[in-house]
Amino acid sequence: MPLDHAEFTQLLRYAPAQHYAPHHDQNAPRASAWGARVLTLLMYVGAEPLEGGETRFPLLNITVAPARGRVLLWPSVLDDLLTIDERTLHESLPVVSGTKYAANFWIHNHAFRSRMGICGDVAYLENWEAD
Repeated sequence: MPLDHAEFTQLLRYAPAQHYAPHHDQNAPRASAWGARVLTLLMYVGAEPLEGGETRFPLLNITVAPARGRVLLWPSVLDDLLTIDERTLHESLPVVSGTKYAANFWIHNHAFRSRMGICGDVAYLENWEAD
C-alpha cells in the first residue's frame, strides 16, 4: 500500500489506571473519499509497563502483553472492504503499574493523506445506519 493510504502515526501513553474501552478501528464514513480503515498496525514502543496494559480481543479470546518492539497487525474490515470485521473488537486493558507507550498506524483502502486535506474529516451518521 502506498504511504498516502496511511493516517499519520498516533503516539499513545498510558499511565497507571488508564485504558481504552472496547472498540473497532473502522470508523470512517462509507462515503469518505479515503474509504475504510482496512488495517491497523499497533507498535509497542519504549519501556513496557510493569503490569497490565495488554491489548485484548475478547471475541477472539486473544490477549497480547505489551513488549517493546512487538507489533500487532489486524484487519478492520472483511474482504468487501466495507463491512466491519466484528471479530476485531479490541481494548487496551488498564495499566496497573508503570507506563505503556505505543503507536497506532491505520491504513485505508484509498488515499488518505492527500484526500483528507481536500475533503476534510466530515462524518455522516447516515452512512452507518442499517440499509
